[in-house]
Amino acid sequence: DPYIKISLSKKVIEDRDHYVPNTLNPIFGRMYELSCFLPQEKDLKISVYDYDTLTRDEKVGETIIDLENRFLSRYGSHCGIPQQYWISGVNTWRDQLKPTQLLQNVARFKGYAPPVLSENGRKINYGGQDYTLEEAGELVHLFHIEERLALHILRTQGLVPEHVETRTLYSTFQPNISQGKLQMWVDVFPKSLGPPGPPFNITPRKAKKYILRVIIWNTKDVLLDEKSITGEEMSDIYVKGWMPGNEENKQKTDVHYRSLDGEGNFNWRFVFPFDYLPAEQLCLVSKKEHFWSLDKTEFRIPPKLIIQIWDNDKFSLDDYLGK
Repeated sequence: DPYIKISLSKKVIEDRDHYVPNTLNPIFGRMYELSCFLPQEKDLKISVYDYDTLTRDEKVGETIIDLENRFLSRYGSHCGIPQQYWISGVNTWRDQLKPTQLLQNVARFKGYAPPVLSENGRKINYGGQDYTLEEAGELVHLFHIEERLALHILRTQGLVPEHVETRTLYSTFQPNISQGKLQMWVDVFPKSLGPPGPPFNITPRKAKKYILRVIIWNTKDVLLDEKSITGEEMSDIYVKGWMPGNEENKQKTDVHYRSLDGEGNFNWRFVFPFDYLPAEQLCLVSKKEHFWSLDKTEFRIPPKLIIQIWDNDKFSLDDYLGK
């Protein structure tokens, strides 16, 4: 039942209320924001704990990030360089400095002359080389051409790109043995430059509720599994259906007795409510694994419908005919 705990000097965020029950691969989808002074408060500790109701929570592992090292890095690792420049939408530029300002800082650091924009605004001379939007694969009719071109140049300068980093969790009791992996990223923004852009929304997607209606109309050419008193082959046909993960909601039709040619008439409706994640194309099933479980466990299962045909028997187990 993992949850996140963050420590930065004397500041502590213990996100115990958002633990993820019964899983070894939790998706937290959380963003935490803290203020600090560098270099006095430079060590960011991120820990993963196991939530327990009746006993003390147990630490799974932790990772420590040197924020001063990130902020002072010559590779711009305080905020990764995005692939494109947007001023709206989900990928809005979030660095405090625009690409043109960042490019001027990089040129100053490397001892180059300031970047020069051509008169038509479609070419920048940087470090003695000309860069154009055409070679970057950008559409020239888009807005903010200068910023997009500066971003293209920045992506050729060996700066840290925007990415999700994977960090290994270690325990103080077994410091050389991995306790799992944590996927995350850290942005460091100096307050002197003003507020940064809006953060990404990484909240896990919520499943949408759907209802599947299945009409069982007829059966044809069903296997005749029994013999009547007069010796004729026959079957007492009924149809059963369910969605994997919701086996407790199995449904079946009434019985078409004494079918002599494999034909059964039903006009029966099954109704299956289910939760679906369109982006992942998976069904979300939440249920308790055991009757003593305190929390429900989430399972992601491919959307399937199983339909089976059975032969009804009064004094023995029903016979399976097909699906």
